[in-house]
Amino acid sequence: MHKRIVNEAIIELEISPAGPILVESGGQGADPTKPDMEFVETYHAGGKTVYLPGSSLKGALRSHCERIVRSVGSDRHVDSGVWSCDPLDDRSYCRRTLNGRNSQTIYRESCTICKLFGSTQMASHLRIYDAYPTKPQEIILEERNGVAIDRVFGSVAVGPFNYQVVTAGTFVTKIYLKNFITAQLGLLALTIRDFDEQRVGIGFARTRGMGQIYMKAKSIEIIYPAAIIENERIKTLGVTNSAKVEDVFGKQHRTYPPNEILGAGCFVVNHENYGYPSNDRISVSVTASADEFGFGVIQKFADERQIVNLWRACVGAFRNLVEGRVG
Repeated sequence: MHKRIVNEAIIELEISPAGPILVESGGQGADPTKPDMEFVETYHAGGKTVYLPGSSLKGALRSHCERIVRSVGSDRHVDSGVWSCDPLDDRSYCRRTLNGRNSQTIYRESCTICKLFGSTQMASHLRIYDAYPTKPQEIILEERNGVAIDRVFGSVAVGPFNYQVVTAGTFVTKIYLKNFITAQLGLLALTIRDFDEQRVGIGFARTRGMGQIYMKAKSIEIIYPAAIIENERIKTLGVTNSAKVEDVFGKQHRTYPPNEILGAGCFVVNHENYGYPSNDRISVSVTASADEFGFGVIQKFADERQIVNLWRACVGAFRNLVEGRVG
């Protein structure tokens, strides 16, 4: 399904420290006046600034999504339901068994997490961008000192050393997700909630009280590039499940109410066999509208109540997936 885009979700995230956080750079610089462990920096908007790398954020999101899935599902391959493989195990089902299979089989039989974040056999459906400060002048950097204790002898193993932390400021980033099912949005909603409530953290020394953040979705856009608004309904322009293979060039279209979120299964045909739920729809409070160019449909969730209602509906879809009530 990477050759087509049937639906997209763009989630704007706002991240701020609930305590000291450190996402350290790859190595110590040559400047002896700087801390032993520096916060990662880059040039952005005409100046040098700290930032949160998209790779670090994606890794943190994936790790917690795995915890959620293993808590309610399984940590090994099952024919149905939710499960998560070990992405670091070369013998895992998603890496070994699916090696060399066609794209439909790889997606259909991959674990719940690899379908979303990708694997060595399949590219990710999710991208997350670097998070940059909204107001660099409000970022507060501090230096702290520490030592590493030998676990056996209880003496100092490394140190003392100093490290740099961010204690205040706001960062913004975006998650881009394509060809999704509504349950995947629900899994992301649970993960964002847990970060916001400081159940998990990011970066250095998370088990020692660091890395706690606030994470909130500030706006969400759901886009259907291959649909239009006609007679106050969402009309698909591609071939859908209602069409036969020989009717590809016919006028086989489906229409949906404008206040529904449509999963990828509403747009693909039966013979593609990716395993998408065929009637993956949830009702929301926001009505879809036509794209400004008249080709494509968009739903915008801009205020907190709309976003909470969307998340609640998507989490319901994830619960249905866990309980095996998704067709």
